[in-house]
Amino acid sequence: MPTVLAIAPGTSLTYRNQKLLDDRYTIEVRQEAQPVRESDRRQAHDLLVLAGLSVDQQQWIAAQLQENHCWRLVPVLYVLPEGGGLAVPGSYRPDLDGLVKGTLESAEVQRRIAAMACEGVASAELVVAGPFSLDPIRGLFHMVDRDISLTERESDIMTVLLGQSGRTVSADELIERGWSTEADGRHLQILRRHVSNIRRKLDSTPAANAMRTVRGTGYCFETKVLKRAG
Repeated sequence: MPTVLAIAPGTSLTYRNQKLLDDRYTIEVRQEAQPVRESDRRQAHDLLVLAGLSVDQQQWIAAQLQENHCWRLVPVLYVLPEGGGLAVPGSYRPDLDGLVKGTLESAEVQRRIAAMACEGVASAELVVAGPFSLDPIRGLFHMVDRDISLTERESDIMTVLLGQSGRTVSADELIERGWSTEADGRHLQILRRHVSNIRRKLDSTPAANAMRTVRGTGYCFETKVLKRAG
């Protein structure tokens, strides 16, 4: 079940570790805005909600937590006060975070929490190799100037290859580690098809030449082999 941490001074919701709003996740509500607890830095939740705070306070809390790699994939829902203009915190990431006006108790904010609470985010980490990184939860492969969307299977393959960049990984190892199953002829055919799809997606990007086939052995992702996008 996803876990949500809401830092919301002034809210009427004061429960701790209770199932609130929806039976699909657990939300912990805190009244204090600062300081960020040392235990929080080490243990991420699946969603961070910041409500009843100034834009500067929201940005400060998000930046403090995201200094630790375990928080960098966690989406943040910035709850802004109703009325007035839309002041966007500098820490807001358009491809990951959310913005909504209201209070923690309002129906729209509760709906957005339910939509954004994604189980498994808290246990995930970015896989980083050279100038490339992979968000394994959302299947986003990030390079210098763009993101490439990968399917679940493609993301499994890239997680293993990026984690051992520059080293040849056998096809059997990719199948067994990435898919938790024993390699056989059918799986090898499927693997080749997924690798072909990854190459197609990386074509005309800085990573176009990074994926290499080592004949008779397996595959290698070489971060030093870059190609300028055409």
